[in-house]
Formats: sequence, C-alpha cells, structure tokens
Amino acid sequence: MEHDKPQSGLYIVPTPIGNLSDITIRSLKILSSVDLIMSEDTRVTKKLTTRYGINCKIHSFHKFNSKNKIPGIIKKIISNFSIAITTDSGTPLISDPGADLVKECFKSNLSVFSLPGPSAPIASFVLGAFQSENFTFRGFFPREKKKIESQLLRFNRSDCPEIYFESPKRIIKTLKTILELSGDCKVTFVRELTKKHEEIINTNISNLIKKISLKEKILGEITFVIEPIISKITSLSEEEIIKSGNSLLNKGMNISEVSRLMSKDLSISKRDIYQLLIKNRK
Repeated sequence: MEHDKPQSGLYIVPTPIGNLSDITIRSLKILSSVDLIMSEDTRVTKKLTTRYGINCKIHSFHKFNSKNKIPGIIKKIISNFSIAITTDSGTPLISDPGADLVKECFKSNLSVFSLPGPSAPIASFVLGAFQSENFTFRGFFPREKKKIESQLLRFNRSDCPEIYFESPKRIIKTLKTILELSGDCKVTFVRELTKKHEEIINTNISNLIKKISLKEKILGEITFVIEPIISKITSLSEEEIIKSGNSLLNKGMNISEVSRLMSKDLSISKRDIYQLLIKNRK
C-alpha cells in the first residue's frame, strides 16, 4: 500500500480498539506514507501494519522513554519528516503519552494533524442511552483514597454521566466504593468492546456487582459510565431528614448505618446524608 508522501509534521493517528476493520481509510493512507511511526508498543502496531500490507519504520514511544525521544522527533520534523504517533488502541494522548510531544511541536511552530477515529469513551457512552447529552471523561479511576473521595464528592454534585477506564483486577472493588459513597447509580459496563467476547451491561451498581462477581475471572479492557443520583436534599426538608436520622441514631444505629439506610430509601447520596447528619448532630 503506497501513497504520496504527506507534508512534514506530526500525525495523531487513532487505531482500532479491538476489531482491526475499524481503522479509517485516511489513517491507513497516513500510516503507509509517513517517514516514521512512533508507537506505544511496536508489536501491537506491527499486527495492524502487517494486516494492511504497510511497510514503514516503527519506533517505540511510551511513558518510559517519551521525554528522551521528543527532542529527536522534533529535529526530524524540522528536517521535513512526516511522523505518525499511535497507541495500542484508540486515540493517542487519551490516557496515553503524547501531550508533551504535541506541546513541543506547537512551541516549535510545527504542523500537527489530528485524525478522527476509534475512541472507547465515546463508543461506550452511546451504549448507555443516558438522558444527558453531556458527559465527563475522567480516564482511569483513581487509586488513592483521598483522590477517590474527592472525585466522588464532586461526582455526587455533578449533573452529567462520567466515563472511566478500570482494570479487571480492580473493577469490583471500585464499584463497591462507588456504591458506598455515591449510591446505587445507573451504570453502563463495557468490556472487550468491538472484540469477539464483547460484553455490555446496562443496570445499576449493585446489580452489576452481583453479575460480574459470578464470573470465575474477569478479563479484558473495561470502560464504565456512571450517572449521578440527583440529590433530593434540595427538594426535601432538611429538618425532616435530620429528624429521621436522629431518630434512628437514638435507636442505637451508628451514623454510617443510618446514612446507608436512608440513602437507599430516599435515593439520596450516602455522603450527602452523612455530611448533613454530622453537621447537625446533637
């Protein structure tokens, strides 16, 4: 596959997130005609180029070597090279290295071209049929406790769905954390998108935990979308919530148990109730 040489610059080229047939015609044209492909994993990219008969030099460019590679890439582009950057799957720079390279290109007044193509967040969001047309993509779900609490506190006050990546080993723990801090919100679970064992589940957090806990082993790449429960604290009387909460506390329940129980009954975030009761505790 040969094409006329493209003009010098950096080409951000999305690659399939599973099914190799999802590559665009323009992406194939660019990959087959640039001087060099900078790839997150050369082995993965070679599977794609071999499939489509593309012969091009492929060098590695990942989070461990990107800083050292950038000066050389800039020099090549200045010398009239055309260079494509790819990731293992999807659109480069989305939870992958490359932002610093693009920044340096613009700083040096070099051309950067962004090609449209496969993107797991967008493909997953449309599977949920959410009421909102807006969404927020947050990348990989945080690991540290403080970051998790901060992120979910902000999510509880949000008015639109949020999209996350997660590993199979952590997904159940992550879902349990969301259930505890944000309630039994609506979720779209997407695993192995566009691949042979693609799985899509539209349900709520508690049911999803039950379903995937039955699996002997969870495998594959996971994207999930969660929709915040719209808090009713603004439409219900805070005094009534406080009164009901204190009544349960007086019966011997602790504040965490009360918050969890009322959250389920009222479809209000557990954290919102917890903070309200703490603030007005007698």
